[in-house]
Amino acid sequence: MRRTKHLGVVLVAAAVALLGLWSGTAGADGGVGRIDVSIKLQRAYVYDPSGALIKEIPISSGAGGKTPLGNFRVYSRSEWTTSASDSRVSMRFMTRFNGGIGFHGIPRRGSRALATPLGVRPVSHGCVRMSDEDAHWIFVNVPNGTPVNVIPK
Repeated sequence: MRRTKHLGVVLVAAAVALLGLWSGTAGADGGVGRIDVSIKLQRAYVYDPSGALIKEIPISSGAGGKTPLGNFRVYSRSEWTTSASDSRVSMRFMTRFNGGIGFHGIPRRGSRALATPLGVRPVSHGCVRMSDEDAHWIFVNVPNGTPVNVIPK
């Protein structure tokens, strides 16, 4: 009986892991402490509450310095959103931290993805673009109130 119970626990744990129910947990303690966005390096760095780096994400910020520098907090999210500058362009997994500015996946005009050189140079209208996979991770794992620091270096 004891062996059967142990096997059952192992099978349940394996099923949960395969379904991805544990894969979205951020950090060792299950939380995100802050996100630093480096304009110079075109990277977002996600830290747990103790300050340990848990994820480095290549990004493309606002061209011509359009991503405002400063300290903000995540305050809302939308699974799909439309560009304020072109209603034919949509993005997935928008997580806002400064007015209409936030993290989101690669913009699309219809089914065509817009060119976005992640980790290379800024091309957006102010938001922080990232892969759809990384934008989904932020969307799921970063709660409202999480600090976001947009820094020049």
